[in-house]
Amino acid sequence: MERILLFGTMGEIGPTVHSHLAERGYEVSLVDFPQNVLHDEWGYCRLLRKSISALRPDAVMPIGNSIAISRAKSSLQSEFPGLAVCVEDERKVALLDSKVRLYALAESLGIRQPRLYRSEDELPPDGQTVIFKRDVSFGGQGVHMPISRKAIGNLIAHQRAGEPYLLEEYLIGTDWSIDTVRSAGRIHASAYRCTSGIGRNGPSTERVIEDRPELLGVAVKVLEELDYIGVCGFDFKVTEDGRAYLLEANPRFTGGIATQIEAGFDIPALLLEAWL
Repeated sequence: MERILLFGTMGEIGPTVHSHLAERGYEVSLVDFPQNVLHDEWGYCRLLRKSISALRPDAVMPIGNSIAISRAKSSLQSEFPGLAVCVEDERKVALLDSKVRLYALAESLGIRQPRLYRSEDELPPDGQTVIFKRDVSFGGQGVHMPISRKAIGNLIAHQRAGEPYLLEEYLIGTDWSIDTVRSAGRIHASAYRCTSGIGRNGPSTERVIEDRPELLGVAVKVLEELDYIGVCGFDFKVTEDGRAYLLEANPRFTGGIATQIEAGFDIPALLLEAWL
């Protein structure tokens, strides 16, 4: 029986993965990290090492933020021989997690995305919504919908010096997501339509599984370009004319995991198979 350490919770995602793997017969431990990982990566890695030393798992699987574990992956495997770390290397995780770098990659691959405003002269008139995206954020916290140039200026002013961001066209349409697990030469995926959300731009609370092969094609193109192994979610906007626009990627478990598991898409087990 494999012993699995799940590190972090991200709301209900951690408990969902924990209960599912336990039902499948794995010996599973779930350790929370209540602080903001981006602000306390040292503390995150310290608690992670302490948990591995105490629990001696066969595999460690990040819940939520993957970048900290990806940075520590090689040192963890040196310190704990035989440990499987179920996450890609830092370069690939960081690229997918970066909205700016992913936009550039998708653009180079000919993938349709919202229009990017590259100068103030290109911005629409006040009163029309644009999308402001911080380069790295979680749970929609870094995505804003300003309706004036003054509001955009305030958001930019609160950026750290040199911190990149995107200003995108606001698209009206339906929100779609696709969750993927890629192993060497094989990809598993399932798409769902978001039928309701929290607030104007909040996370979806109701999801309907449907077949969308064109969304899978986008995900495959990105993941194969990077030769990425592991789990990754992709978010799209599909407009009334049927065109799908890539919004962002999330190289980790997503909020749709309970829906996917219920529909028979065993993301946690497939992720373990990719790395064990």
